[in-house]
Amino acid sequence: MSVRETLEKRRSVRQYDPHYKISPETLATLIEGASKSPNGNNIQATRYLVIDEPYLKNLLLPIAFNQQQVIEASVLIVILGDYQAFEKENIIMIHEDEFQKGYFDASVRDYLTNAAINYYLNKSKEDLKVELIRDASLASMSLVLLANEAGIETITMSGYDSEQLKSALNISDRYLDVMLIAMGKGMKEGHKTVRHDVSKVIYKNKI
Repeated sequence: MSVRETLEKRRSVRQYDPHYKISPETLATLIEGASKSPNGNNIQATRYLVIDEPYLKNLLLPIAFNQQQVIEASVLIVILGDYQAFEKENIIMIHEDEFQKGYFDASVRDYLTNAAINYYLNKSKEDLKVELIRDASLASMSLVLLANEAGIETITMSGYDSEQLKSALNISDRYLDVMLIAMGKGMKEGHKTVRHDVSKVIYKNKI
């Protein structure tokens, strides 16, 4: 399917076959594809915490307001942003690796490295949070589209208690939880939804 066809057919699925399992190889391929998504300065801050152990799913069920897809889907992925990605050492390492692979010369490496370090240098924690949410959201959409293209149903979830989730999974403050994505074999197609007419969401030159 084309990207447009995938978007047209995509539904948020809430009922899954609890016996269906996504193979680790398939999941790794999907996440590898999602990692190609645009991200600020190529710092690659998005992380994917894959939850497939039944006892952990049951632990998270009440934290996610008893949404059954938490335990019925093959996997539940916690999409995280890593604050350590903003550190100078990470930025230097990534651009040096790109240089060593011959993607650009030393002058471009130095320019990109210094520009990224200076860009994040004086940003507040709230500013960095916005950066993480933006990058993780782009990666999440890519993951959903790749999964749907592969015949795997998904639903993105913001309905959970963030503090309880981080406590239950021992997620440190190094990470920002952005959303959950349940993935698996749907038992019932998600219902259709209404979208605004495009004329209501486009503004030209002023708003």
